[in-house]
Amino acid sequence: MKRHIFTVFLGLFASFSLFGQDNWDASTIADSLKKDADAVIRYFSTDYERSAIDRYQKTVDYVVTVLNENGRSAAHLEIYYDRNSEVKSMELSIFDKDGQLVKNIKKKDINDYAYLSSSTLFSDSRIKQYSPSYNYYPYTVRYSYSIDHKAVVSFANWHPTDWFNISVEKARLNFQSPKELGLNYRALNGNFNFEFEETDKTNRYHWHSENVPAVKSEFLSPSYLDLLPTVLLSPIQVTYEGYTGDFGNWENLGKWVYMLMQNKVELPFETLEKIKLLTDTITSEKEKVKTLYEYMQSRTRYVNIALGIGGFQPFPAADVDSKGYGDCKALSNYMHSLLKGIGIDSYYTVIGNGSYRKIKYPDFTSLNQTNHIILCVPAKNDTIWLECTNQKFPFGYIGSSNSDRYGLLISEAGGTLAKTPTYSPESNYRNSTINTILQETREADFDVRTTFNNYLYEVVFALLNMSKEEQKRALMKSFSVNGLELKNYSINSCSGDQAKAVLSTEGKLTSYAIKTGDRLFVEPAFLYPNAFHTSIKNDRNHPIYEPNGYVYNDTLNITIPVNYTIEFVPESLDISSVYGSYKLVYGVDKGDRIIIIRTAKINSGTYHSFLFDEINHFLERCNSQEKEKIVLKKKSS
Repeated sequence: MKRHIFTVFLGLFASFSLFGQDNWDASTIADSLKKDADAVIRYFSTDYERSAIDRYQKTVDYVVTVLNENGRSAAHLEIYYDRNSEVKSMELSIFDKDGQLVKNIKKKDINDYAYLSSSTLFSDSRIKQYSPSYNYYPYTVRYSYSIDHKAVVSFANWHPTDWFNISVEKARLNFQSPKELGLNYRALNGNFNFEFEETDKTNRYHWHSENVPAVKSEFLSPSYLDLLPTVLLSPIQVTYEGYTGDFGNWENLGKWVYMLMQNKVELPFETLEKIKLLTDTITSEKEKVKTLYEYMQSRTRYVNIALGIGGFQPFPAADVDSKGYGDCKALSNYMHSLLKGIGIDSYYTVIGNGSYRKIKYPDFTSLNQTNHIILCVPAKNDTIWLECTNQKFPFGYIGSSNSDRYGLLISEAGGTLAKTPTYSPESNYRNSTINTILQETREADFDVRTTFNNYLYEVVFALLNMSKEEQKRALMKSFSVNGLELKNYSINSCSGDQAKAVLSTEGKLTSYAIKTGDRLFVEPAFLYPNAFHTSIKNDRNHPIYEPNGYVYNDTLNITIPVNYTIEFVPESLDISSVYGSYKLVYGVDKGDRIIIIRTAKINSGTYHSFLFDEINHFLERCNSQEKEKIVLKKKSS
């Protein structure tokens, strides 16, 4: 189900008929709208006119002034369409800083091509695209278009400012439909002027905003749905290529998805006999599920299929069985069918995957909050969740992009929301032991053994499928130390039901210490950098958002040269904050080996401005303590 379930990106447009303005002089833009802005949307209008359960037209008018190079993307025209939609009109013009017309763009200059990702096998998605090549800032782009649709399952979220670092002078959203066709809607993060008009036959909805400042983009910020002015829209009565349903609640939405699955679960007799032989001697239900999951992984590969109703409907399990490929819908349905073949129930589960797509509002029913399918197996002792699109993930691990969120479990009775597993910071760990032998010449030989688990397993997951040369390049980039030479390295995924990998590395550091007279100054090198920052700006506008907590457990053993003694070892540190905890313990073993144990824990969560001082103190103490140097002194001859 990873596909564009709507045909255009919204939020870049303005209405000339509504505002009656044709002066695009950039000097008339208020200074308050230039703050934190790379572009200013001058006028923006999006009009929906729904005429029937399977018909609507969307008309867009848009004027944006690009202030600098960073704002160029705000002037890109992108219209997505497919076999169930048709672009009816399209105009585009460019104006200089004074608002004087530079040129009108001809239709032949607008690109029109298939919209395919690298993993897409079949798709009817296309895109009309134009990127102005004008480079004299500021400049203004105006475009308008209309597009007719003959299928309705979702409407995209509407953002008057479109994205971060874009402000807007005036914007409106109009939606009109027959009275019998309902609309779910919700306004977020903005002071919208809302009007509703009801007649005997028609409902009209109107949202209007003026002088909306830019929302600044900042690292570690919450989701755009928590920050950008947004109107959520979702149809209640839907239809797509003959499949009609009601999205008034999650139960009914689930019934529509269940209808798409009908006659898609049958498997060939030979396959049913094979999986019974595979599992008949296994007594544990969990082990049966695991056996079939690994069977499915070994026989299939993921490809995206976004062709008409195929963007929402799984291919038959028998087709996946014979062809050996499918998208998230097809592979999850195939796994569901395999389990059904040996009498184990499971739920095809609709979910939002990734940082920017999830069922964030369980009381707002919409397909637009989802983009993926996984599988839920309600085993007797513990629920099992399966990510069926990744042929390398271990059994029972669904990844951080599917965790800690709602999934919609599909059955004949309809849809039921259930929470997916949450991976605690303690389970998202990196454990490493670094043995370093320091030479008087400042060089050091080292060997490292590191275990990565769950979320931090995903950090090294790509390494598992790289060539040796690609692995070496990636490791050289990832280790935070100068003068690194790698000699031997290997990474292997652990067997079992855990997302765990072990990386073993050996090499040399050519400048591990600074030599001054008869002393060596050693800054401990844990090789792995901390993922958390050394500080944050107190004047940031947004809270800090950490979606995944994690833990580092690193032990660094430094064997010193035989003719040196330890003159100074920094003090240990043990500090805690709401953001996390950090412990750095120094010890000496038999006078010739320094043992440093670093334990860092970062908590998931959202942290508001009143906590910034505490967090900064925590981060700065962690960073400064790691830079403290050990002092070794040469023994007297």
